[in-house]
Amino acid sequence: MKKVFRGLPSPEERLDCAVAIGNFDGVHRGHQALLHEVVEAAHARLLCPAVLTFEPHPREFFNPEDAPRRISSLHDKVEAIEACGIQRVYILRFNEHLASLSPCDFVKEILVDGLHARWVTVGENFRFGDKRAGDIKLLEQLGKEFHFEVHPMPMLYHTHAPISSSRIRHALAEGDIPTANYMLGRPYMISGRVLHGKQLGRTLGFPTINQRILPPHSKAKPAIEGVYAVKAHGIGPRPIEGVACVGRRPTVDDHGEYLLETHLFNFHGDLYDQDVKVEFFSKIRDEKKFGSLEELRAAIADDQLKAKQILGLRI
Repeated sequence: MKKVFRGLPSPEERLDCAVAIGNFDGVHRGHQALLHEVVEAAHARLLCPAVLTFEPHPREFFNPEDAPRRISSLHDKVEAIEACGIQRVYILRFNEHLASLSPCDFVKEILVDGLHARWVTVGENFRFGDKRAGDIKLLEQLGKEFHFEVHPMPMLYHTHAPISSSRIRHALAEGDIPTANYMLGRPYMISGRVLHGKQLGRTLGFPTINQRILPPHSKAKPAIEGVYAVKAHGIGPRPIEGVACVGRRPTVDDHGEYLLETHLFNFHGDLYDQDVKVEFFSKIRDEKKFGSLEELRAAIADDQLKAKQILGLRI
């Protein structure tokens, strides 16, 4: 039975586990290979396959203004991790206490006492503990002391460079969806619950479904921004084509939060509080601030035509 823990499990809930440690933003092909190793090792040793990850991203904690852009929401990350066969996902709040643990204390307090780790896998560049003082060599030494195996996982490569969350962020920033999709091993999607919006799209003649893509009050930024041709999943028996904007709506709000706003073609209905997945196909343009709502309306109409052409729909 799959289970997600916000923090360490209680003593009665602890199970001897094989665990992968990391941030896993995007859960790309390299992450998936690591997770499949965990599942195989767990089954061979009669352990529970588990993941230990962190929220927020450690770099977001130390330097929020220069944090890496998020490829996936926490919800989407957990869903992708579980799809690899992981039974337990432990989400640790990355805070001052966790950041200040020495490598030895991290291993003893978190891995040994907290998780009952018996088999541990990490990426080949893994660092841990206060000031990133711990490396794989130290982890292997501590594994011998505390009786758990350590298996570093080599990186996977694409076009002579490692597949990484950083490369995927770069591809998304460039609007290169095909490259991002290849490294992810699946189509790039964002999911979320449909919110009650300000009805501006309806006023402009282009009603939208609005979804929050980052935690409330987060200083993080999404890996993708701009206007895209998309398809929405989870509404009916087949995906529904549309045009979407990821951004902060600068024309109508100078200090808005990041939202995903999607206008669906040939759809009329109420989707409030439903979970919808939006799949991105091709970038149309960057988000921009228009001088008037009339200019915004004209731009959206043009975006709609371009999205229909990209998606092969009749205009």
